[in-house]
Amino acid sequence: MTIRYPLVAAAAIGVGTAFAFALPAGANVGVQSESPSVAAVELGKLATLDANNAVVFTPVKLSCTPGSYTGLGVRVTQNVDGKIASGQAYKEVTPCTGREQSLRVAVPATQVPFGKGVAFGQVQLQVCMGDANCRTVEDEHNVQIVEH
Repeated sequence: MTIRYPLVAAAAIGVGTAFAFALPAGANVGVQSESPSVAAVELGKLATLDANNAVVFTPVKLSCTPGSYTGLGVRVTQNVDGKIASGQAYKEVTPCTGREQSLRVAVPATQVPFGKGVAFGQVQLQVCMGDANCRTVEDEHNVQIVEH
C-alpha cells in the first residue's frame, strides 16, 4: 500500500492544529525549526456575521515558504448574553507562494450563535518543509464582529 507524503503531512498538521487549539489560552505551544523558513500570519480586526449568526468570516493574511505543507487554524470565542459562542476552522493553504496571501475563513458556531460585538480571535499557521522541519506562528487579539 502506497501512502503519499502530502496526505501524511496534511493529517499531521491537522492533528497538531486541533491539539494546539485544545490547550488553554495561556498555554505555551513550542515551535520547532531546524532551518529558517518563511512563516507569518495576521488575524484581521473585523469579522462578519452570516447565515443567521451561525458563522463568522474572519480575514487572515499570511505568508509561507514556497513548496511547504501548511495548515491554518482559526478560532473565535464570544460571550453572547452570558453564553459562550465559539467555533473553529481548519484550512490547508496551497500553494504557498512566499508572498502575502489574503484569505477569508468561515468559522461556524458550534452551539450558541455568534452576535454583533467584541470576540476573541486566534489564528495559528503551521508550515512544514519536511518530516521534522516545521514552524508554527500565531496571532491572537480581540476582533469586532459586524453584520454582513
